[in-house]
Amino acid sequence: MAEICYIDWHTTPWRGEKWLEEWEPFAARALAFGAKSWSLSRAIDNPQLFRQGSVWENREDFERYWYSDEISAARERVMEWYDKPLLPGWHRLIRSE
Repeated sequence: MAEICYIDWHTTPWRGEKWLEEWEPFAARALAFGAKSWSLSRAIDNPQLFRQGSVWENREDFERYWYSDEISAARERVMEWYDKPLLPGWHRLIRSE
């Protein structure tokens, strides 16, 4: 059964646009590692809060993505623009249309 991984990115003040510009292509790279879909959303009430979502058939594919040299280097490149730590949270997909 598919699982959804959510990662909340809390960007530092006035860095949200720059972070989004730099990170979006790497969020999309999840597809190359086996994700069924991916998304980025931005909170309306807190524009410094972004949520990255991706749907996976198994967590091992996510681990390959998240800890790959490419994505690790990308996280390091944008490190000054978000608060740490980043903690992936998992949800079981119950229904989707």
